[in-house]
Amino acid sequence: MKTPPEGFDIQAHCRSLALQQMEMLTEIAELSMQLVRGEGARALDAQAQVRAAAPKSDEAVAARAEAREAGLAFARFTRTVHQSLAQRARAAAKLYAQDRAEIPDRLAARKARRDRHRNEVQDTLQDMICEEIEDEGRFNALKDDLEERVDGLYEDQDVQVEDRPVGSVMAGVACGLGLSETWQRWRGEEWPATPRPRRPAGSPAEIQAIRAKRRKAVTAAVERDFAECADPAWIPALRAGLAVRLQEPDGIEMLDTETIATAAQRLCRSLGLSPMIFGFKPKAPDTG
Repeated sequence: MKTPPEGFDIQAHCRSLALQQMEMLTEIAELSMQLVRGEGARALDAQAQVRAAAPKSDEAVAARAEAREAGLAFARFTRTVHQSLAQRARAAAKLYAQDRAEIPDRLAARKARRDRHRNEVQDTLQDMICEEIEDEGRFNALKDDLEERVDGLYEDQDVQVEDRPVGSVMAGVACGLGLSETWQRWRGEEWPATPRPRRPAGSPAEIQAIRAKRRKAVTAAVERDFAECADPAWIPALRAGLAVRLQEPDGIEMLDTETIATAAQRLCRSLGLSPMIFGFKPKAPDTG
């Protein structure tokens, strides 16, 4: 048996096969219905010829044979339609049951993603207020106001705030607090301009293509930090370490669920680089 490739998503593959099966069964049913209509029309036409011909004439005998053959073909194609529809219904019911069973996991994953998004927004803006606001009274008022605004922003579960860029959300809340200029001055480039991505879905080939695209973008982002390394002699070892990290389970998980900026930042740290201080010489590159 052939070993599945690294990162192969068996659940996504099985779902793709089930959908393909349903599409093929639908096509079989549609083609069979065309044959049913054709043989039905043929049988009706032959029966009309039987009624029009003399009872024992050669024409009547030939028409009866034609009607019998058309009727048998009509019955065969009708059974094919029934079987195709029944198999499609079973496949659809199985897929529906599987989706229903996965709802709790999807809701839990969305809640975890939403909580991470909310915590990052609130913690970051609270840090900004703590560092930038010296007046104790104003600090306490802004802190309470921030908590109230974040609660209001995330309380409606139908509004998928977690799909928005976290930097954009923080900028909007800061504006509502009257701290737009403070945010522009204080914010850094580490807050991504794009939201955390959804876990890749589709066929195995589509999932691999999405991961390859993200891997390329993350590698390019980390390579920019490599270029700022104090000792260029470290770069080959760092590249080897990066290649290993991207094949590890948590590396693949980052590609699936985190932004390019966040994944690059975490990978830099795991390789002994500081993404915040360019020119930092790593103490010991992690080559796996």
